Amino acid sequence: MNSHFNREEYNKLIEKYNYKEMLHDAFKQVITPEYKKHGFKKKGKTFYREREGIIEICEVQYSRGNHRTTASFTYNTSIAIPSLYTKLGIQESDKLNTIICGLSFGEVVRWAYNLPASVDDWYYLEAYSQEKPSDVYYGQELSEAEISKQKSFESNWEMRYNVKTGEGFDKVLVEDIEKVILHFFKSIPDAESLIEYLRNNEPKREFDEQMMYQLGHLYYENGEQEKGREILKRIRNGAYKVAINDDIESERIVL
Repeated sequence: MNSHFNREEYNKLIEKYNYKEMLHDAFKQVITPEYKKHGFKKKGKTFYREREGIIEICEVQYSRGNHRTTASFTYNTSIAIPSLYTKLGIQESDKLNTIICGLSFGEVVRWAYNLPASVDDWYYLEAYSQEKPSDVYYGQELSEAEISKQKSFESNWEMRYNVKTGEGFDKVLVEDIEKVILHFFKSIPDAESLIEYLRNNEPKREFDEQMMYQLGHLYYENGEQEKGREILKRIRNGAYKVAINDDIESERIVL
């Protein structure tokens, strides 16, 4: 991205391109057909696919500030298990709300490419863009090698398509659906074995802990307190340590 503003170039770009329309065209002509090709159904801006007791969900979230000179969107991905909610007596009118795991697109990218930190998870099309500052804070202590790996990936990630002309954009959208989103969904087994794993094993991936935390609370708050305690105790000193301690202090749970 170019940090030097060029007024002449900018004026030519906004005369030629309407970025909000380009983004919506990509949704209709690229994203929707690609998900449907893989068996997903569409509900508004949400795509979902049911298999083996789970529902794979991917929602397109547009920026509220989208207009003709700049536009962006990201994905929100989720895993739902309707049978779990039914078994626990939880009433949900929409089965897409029976969530056990919800991740930002940046978190899924981090998992897919084995990165030390998440990445900027928004797709941009705009006439004016700036370089990001080199001293990005990743929210955790990283080694020099990890920071180098992260920055190298991010540099390549941001240059995959031309944000000003949209050149290469459609190709990137298809690749990310197949290599990131569908790759993530494929890593989730059927509902029965997933719940069995979450109840009886140590977490192997970051989002395992999110699912364990969610499942623990679902059990604890809906008549299966001992099952909930077992899960929450196992992950008490992990990524959700602060959240679990807050739950204990607020008396939401008793371990």
